[in-house]
Amino acid sequence: MIFSKISKLEKWLIFALSLLVFFVSNYIVNLFPFKIDFSFGKAYSLSPSTKKIIKNLDDVLNIKFFVSSDLPLRLLPIKNEVLDFLKEYQKEGRGKVIIKVLDPKKDEKAKNQAEEEGLPNLQFSEIQQNKYQVSSVYFGLVLSYGTKKEIIPQATNLEDLEYNITSLIYKMTKKELEKIALLGKEEKITPQDNDLLTFKKFLEQQFILDFIDVSTNSANKEIDKNYKAIIVFDNNQKEYDKKEVEIIKKYLNEGGKGLFFVDGVWVKENLQATPAQHNLFSLLNDFGINIKKNLVLSSSAELVNFGNQFFQFITPYPFWIKTNYFNQNTPFFSNIQQLLYPWVSEIDIKDKKQAFSLVLTPKESWEQKENFFLDPQNIPEPKTQDLKQFIISSYLKNKNQTEIVVIPSSRFIKEQYLSRTNNNLEFVLNILNNLVAKGALSGIKKRVVLFYPLPNIPENQKDVFKYLNIFLLPSIFAILGIIKLTKKSIH
Repeated sequence: MIFSKISKLEKWLIFALSLLVFFVSNYIVNLFPFKIDFSFGKAYSLSPSTKKIIKNLDDVLNIKFFVSSDLPLRLLPIKNEVLDFLKEYQKEGRGKVIIKVLDPKKDEKAKNQAEEEGLPNLQFSEIQQNKYQVSSVYFGLVLSYGTKKEIIPQATNLEDLEYNITSLIYKMTKKELEKIALLGKEEKITPQDNDLLTFKKFLEQQFILDFIDVSTNSANKEIDKNYKAIIVFDNNQKEYDKKEVEIIKKYLNEGGKGLFFVDGVWVKENLQATPAQHNLFSLLNDFGINIKKNLVLSSSAELVNFGNQFFQFITPYPFWIKTNYFNQNTPFFSNIQQLLYPWVSEIDIKDKKQAFSLVLTPKESWEQKENFFLDPQNIPEPKTQDLKQFIISSYLKNKNQTEIVVIPSSRFIKEQYLSRTNNNLEFVLNILNNLVAKGALSGIKKRVVLFYPLPNIPENQKDVFKYLNIFLLPSIFAILGIIKLTKKSIH
């Protein structure tokens, strides 16, 4: 009614003014672009660690994105994501980060540069117009800082792109990388034999990693103090001899840092369980950490496929525990949402002044000891009084500046147990970053949020939530309809 009383001229003025405001506001936004990230955990924003590294650059960082113009259709949205991502680095760099996009298919000079830098011509197959086609394209990054250069041959993995880029920047800006030693496992060359393939790849982006042997048969009499940390693995077979244990203990007592992946119970591939024989129990006991010879189970369990090539048998397996009960007072859990512990034992902390728990199981957890029933179809149901929380990771720091993290699951970081639904790799990288590099790359998250853990709901309440979800909304609409019909009949 009010608008109808306005004169024709006034209407045109309002229309023209609205149009002007629209164009001016768009121009301002284009001139000074901004972004608000509402995603869980700020997945589409650079992490504080990345921002800190970029802020401390002493020289100009050049990032060249070599991308072909004739990309397959499925790579086009990824290209836009990568460009948006690189703009965040440029914006945060405030003139110290220069981004260039080069097309080797249209620019012969760019093609020659790509070949000189060692970027591969990638092969992608797709079906277009009912025809199978193979495209040969460039989709890689070249980073240069001073006289140093690094490449990312294939930048299609958006999830790990920030870690890959930032770790290379960190590597180029460091005068000397810290050294880490790995004990208890032999270095495997072929990917199919390497059960630490992904872990090793990410570790070597930030540290110098050496596989060392200090057993009786080796010539080594001690662990070099230049190693900023040691990673000790239990492989369900190796027994550490007396010399090894003494050398490890000596390194730790002199202010060393150690990350231990050791079991309380050895579980074989045929689901047979025996007490662990790695001989590291007494070593950890001397530092006030006791790994019990039990196995912990939980109702918060990972789905595991126990089938074979002929049939599928997928079931929640209580021995593979999913948990998000973390000690948030430590920096190890930046952007960590859920962890998976396959066949884990309980930790008993003897000296609570120096050591404390890092990770707990969910409250609906129980244990098996001595007699183990690992077959998923023959696991006894727990009694209510046996349900409680267990410590399944711990941290110690003593007056000698010794720091030890214990994860009583030797499979925790192995290749076949890493997945998109757990943050095991990120958690371990955070630990090593904080033990060795003062958290330089801690908390760098995956680019895409793929998993949102639900809160643990007691079994006796699950049906309540289930039927509430089914009937609540229809009931509300039905009640509102009845009220409306009742009002109409009254009038």
